[in-house]
Amino acid sequence: MCGAFAAIAVGLFGCNDLEVCGSTASDITRDGGEPYRCVTSEDCPRTSRVNVCVTDVSPVEVCVRCQDTKCVTVTPEACD
Repeated sequence: MCGAFAAIAVGLFGCNDLEVCGSTASDITRDGGEPYRCVTSEDCPRTSRVNVCVTDVSPVEVCVRCQDTKCVTVTPEACD
């Protein structure tokens, strides 16, 4: 019984697609190349599948954030 539980625990807590070791921020720009300006993250353009970043911690999924009055896309980096 304990061996089965340990095997399940290793499967749950081992390497998986949700393991994030950092993130990369890139400016969201208009057609002319100038960045979108913002006051809050909700001001930033995004598709229906992209959320607003809710913390400063590296996200598990791509999100948008207002950083230094510019809209940026934050993309998580997987651990190697």
